[in-house]
Amino acid sequence: MYRPLKYYSDEFMKNVNNRAKEIMSFIYPPVTMYEDGGEITLEADLPGFEKENIKVTTEKNAVVIRANREIKTEGNLFENQRPEKVFKRLSMPMEINTEVDPVATYTNGVLTLKIPVKDVKTVRIE
Repeated sequence: MYRPLKYYSDEFMKNVNNRAKEIMSFIYPPVTMYEDGGEITLEADLPGFEKENIKVTTEKNAVVIRANREIKTEGNLFENQRPEKVFKRLSMPMEINTEVDPVATYTNGVLTLKIPVKDVKTVRIE
């Protein structure tokens, strides 16, 4: 291939890969959220992140998940699509009860949050 054209196509692909990583870090991690017994359970897939590098904060109607990691490779790196930083803000369908602390666990790459919500009661049907 003509040398300048190859250079520009390679640079273009680097920019495309960088933009793809930025988009992935915005939509990543995949999340499941459900309500059960007066609390919202939120499960986020964060494989490859260390528990110490994951930060979760709660607001009145939102949860923010931040995580970062350093990806080290040996040899020549040809492509890296795994996100190094994660920032995800999730709007809650109900108001969070700030008087009770949420509970978080991180097992096998899955972050599980149990978040108490206000004024939600499960009605037992007899």
